[in-house]
Amino acid sequence: MAARKTNLTNTGDFQNAAFGQNGFRVINSATVQPAGEEYVCIYCIAVATGVTTTTPTGDVLGGVDLQAGMVLYGDFTTITVATGNVIAYIR
Repeated sequence: MAARKTNLTNTGDFQNAAFGQNGFRVINSATVQPAGEEYVCIYCIAVATGVTTTTPTGDVLGGVDLQAGMVLYGDFTTITVATGNVIAYIR
């Protein structure tokens, strides 16, 4: 895994994150997050309940419900979902 990028001031790093060029992971209640994988965006595919996140900076989500089509941007170190599916774009 590459070094953690906490500041996306480098144009290339920013564009990779903004356009999902590092890939994505579909997260549901059965997902086991790979060690060290972090995310920059959460896109809700269908209604997702009990969405919880951790982040090194800022506020976290604690069991919130997301509607289909909602998008959240941030610096997420973990994402869990009780029911439903979200797409998490990899940092």
